[in-house]
Amino acid sequence: MATLGERIRQLRRNNNLSVRTLAKEVGVTASFIYQLEQDKVSPSFSTLKGIAGALNTNMAVLVEEELPEEWVIVRKDKRKRIKSEVPELNLELFTFLGTRNKKMQPLLFEVEPGATCTMESFAGEHEDFVYIVQGEVEINTTRAMYQLQEGDAAYLLFDVITTVTNAGRSKARGLWVICPPGI
Repeated sequence: MATLGERIRQLRRNNNLSVRTLAKEVGVTASFIYQLEQDKVSPSFSTLKGIAGALNTNMAVLVEEELPEEWVIVRKDKRKRIKSEVPELNLELFTFLGTRNKKMQPLLFEVEPGATCTMESFAGEHEDFVYIVQGEVEINTTRAMYQLQEGDAAYLLFDVITTVTNAGRSKARGLWVICPPGI
């Protein structure tokens, strides 16, 4: 299990904060944050609360021995189905519980054979990671078209997905990760 210092350091890095920036936001010295991350000192309740706030999380994430399973694991039967405008597109949302500022939103998607799905609802400024689990798809973006087959992955940084077409004869399935979450 990660120590308090290790958790603070990891969350600080995940939030792209320097030790000095975190210290300034909390109202302590950078030296104190450094020592805390090395597990050489312990924070007061109010300092811990301030650190949790600055790291967009809650104190339980920082101090609990083990996080509740539903904060870490989404079981197959607990995924949330969401409706899309296109009946040939099925989406399942992985909803990890717990209060924390999540940096990504993973989804499972299925596209029926021959279907083309417009992705207007997902437009916006974010990065997309797509991994094809089964079948083959054609992903059209604002800049290019990509053909992906089972086992292929795409990381789209400057492109916005406009349509996804199942280019095969069987159902296509994939993992889609949106970062930051915007749905």
